[in-house]
Amino acid sequence: MRTLRSLRGRLLLASLAGIAAASLLAAWLLGAAFERAVLGAFDRRLADDLVTVAGVLARDGNGQVRMRREPADGRYARVFSGHYWQVGEGPGAFRSRSMWDFAPVLPVAATDGALRLREVAGPRGQVLRSAERTIQLPGVDAPVRVWVASDQAILRREVEEFRWLAGLSFALLAAGLALAAAGQVRYGLKPLRGLGNGLAKVRSGEARRLDPAPLPTEVMPLAEHLNQLLEHHERMVARARRSSQDLAHALKTPLAVLDAGTQRPGHDLPELVAEQTARMRTVVERHLAAGTPVDLRGAAGVAAAVARLQPLLQAAHAAKALSWDVQVPGALRFRGAEDDLEEMLGNLLDNACKWARGQVRVVAGLAAAGLWIEVRDDGPGLPPGQREAALQRGVRLDERTPGTGLGLAITADLAAGYGGQLVLDAGPEGGLCARLGLPAA
Repeated sequence: MRTLRSLRGRLLLASLAGIAAASLLAAWLLGAAFERAVLGAFDRRLADDLVTVAGVLARDGNGQVRMRREPADGRYARVFSGHYWQVGEGPGAFRSRSMWDFAPVLPVAATDGALRLREVAGPRGQVLRSAERTIQLPGVDAPVRVWVASDQAILRREVEEFRWLAGLSFALLAAGLALAAAGQVRYGLKPLRGLGNGLAKVRSGEARRLDPAPLPTEVMPLAEHLNQLLEHHERMVARARRSSQDLAHALKTPLAVLDAGTQRPGHDLPELVAEQTARMRTVVERHLAAGTPVDLRGAAGVAAAVARLQPLLQAAHAAKALSWDVQVPGALRFRGAEDDLEEMLGNLLDNACKWARGQVRVVAGLAAAGLWIEVRDDGPGLPPGQREAALQRGVRLDERTPGTGLGLAITADLAAGYGGQLVLDAGPEGGLCARLGLPAA
């Protein structure tokens, strides 16, 4: 069971099973082909022997069959040698000396003159392979039956010896192929070991990323995906670190105010505590939202998120009587958490409503890098030199407008966590255009 959980074990097991099956099948097929070839040669030799025996037959003066001489082959002279011939049937038949007192039991002879091959019982338990033909000699009234046979044990020994040698050869070949397969599996899995060593270096701090260059093309996408995961993890760690630093910085002032208030208690202390507590609660909630890890497994509709936020922001900025122009395709979907999308859009829309004179426009679409969302207003806009500063945490370019200076920074951090970005530019309406790039689902 442990072998099946190992990739090397699975590959080796599959290779060995295939090699064993192929070797056994090849050995069996080769043995069968050899047996067929040997049997064919055996039958052709019997047919040649039959012609040899028939060649010494002649007619005597009485019109009967006689043998001018016996075949010269010494195999037919040794008793029970396994090679036999017979001419004619019954008591007057001519037989080889090798048959001694043995008379084969033969079926009724055919008269068509065709060569017939069959197996018959021989002396001393021998199984004979025989060839026979009925021939018509000139001047002889009755056809003559000529029969030759050889012991099949000779054939079986040759086939068994060949099968044994073939089996041994294929066993050695299978062993060599098994060793080659083991080496192939080891060599093939070497890139995975290199990938594991690279991850160990990343974990120990020796490297920041995996190097996909030396990896084969099949493993390179895996290394690239792992690098993307490492980058995503780094962004989350940096985001959490910035969030904790910003939280500590943002709480410093309220805590100092509370500390000063406790030093000089007065009738306004409860009001002061309530005010600073509410301020700290707001700061904590914002930083908790900013520090939440991104979720790349979800999907959220952009048009639906804008539709949920629009009435809330219209009510919050009802005094300005803003007009809205929303051009967002209904099928456009963001690959991430719905709460994060609403957090980013809410910050951008709230910022646009604060600065717009009369109109807020939302436009979205798809590009090669993902989806893009633009939130535009017709307000005073920002000079190019202040756009980068506006994305810094806690930076407020106009103290007269209420806010914490964290909305755009939180949005930029959230977008970066998803591998996107927030860019501030001049809008076609004359105000600010906040362009948000995010992954599309």
